[in-house]
Amino acid sequence: MDRRVFILSAAACALARPARAEQRIVHSPGDGFLNLRTGPGSEFGIIRRMYHGSRVETLEWAGGWVRVRHESGDVGWAFAQYLARPAESDLRVYSPGDGYLNLRTGPGTRFDIITRMYNGERVRVLEASGTWVRVRHETGLVGWCSSNFLRR
Repeated sequence: MDRRVFILSAAACALARPARAEQRIVHSPGDGFLNLRTGPGSEFGIIRRMYHGSRVETLEWAGGWVRVRHESGDVGWAFAQYLARPAESDLRVYSPGDGYLNLRTGPGTRFDIITRMYNGERVRVLEASGTWVRVRHETGLVGWCSSNFLRR
């Protein structure tokens, strides 16, 4: 480890504070993922990609970085700006192109369509897998859809 990285890492650890464990969701719709790193800074190695919509548990904070346990079990550091608190209320379908979003039997376009969900209809997120979320539609139907077309 070079001297600059060592000093930055030592400074971040000195400023680190334990966190009350909180659930957060990776919110990185632009490129679809957030890097989980070996230390609190972009100069540290990448452990894995955490995909948009995946869940983490916070462990400690250091400046703008937070040490987390990813739903995969991997532990590392992530840039806090891309970790959102889970929604406590229902989300709404928002698909400006065609006005609807397909509810599917599994997390991906290769799965069968259960029904169309139209703009403004409510869903409650039950779990996430990458950019796909399992939801309960306002009609009671349960299935998977892309999280890119859901809004508060």
